[in-house]
Amino acid sequence: MIIFNTTFHVHESVVDSFKEWVRGVYFPHAVNIDGISNPIFARLLIEVQEGYASFAVQLMASTVDIAVEWHDGEASALRDELVKKYGDKVLFFTTYMESLPI
Repeated sequence: MIIFNTTFHVHESVVDSFKEWVRGVYFPHAVNIDGISNPIFARLLIEVQEGYASFAVQLMASTVDIAVEWHDGEASALRDELVKKYGDKVLFFTTYMESLPI
C-alpha cells in the first residue's frame, strides 16, 4: 500500500474553516476513488511557525499510480480552490510513502 500525506500549514484565522473543508470536501472526494481508502486527519503537535497550525492529511492508495493520479488530478483542483479561498494563509506539501511489513 502507498501512504500519501499532505501536510498543511494553516493560519490560525482560518483553522476552523479549513478543518470543515478537509472533512466535508477533500476526504469525501478522495474516498470515492477506487483504490483510495483510510483517511486520517491529524494535527501536528509542533509549532512550525507562530500563528499557524499544521495538519497531516493522509490517505492510502493501492498503487502509487492511483495516488499520483488523484493527487495531480482532482486533489490538485481541490487544493487550487483552497488557495483561491485562503491565499497564503494555507501552505502545503505532499509526501508519498510505501507501507512496509513489520
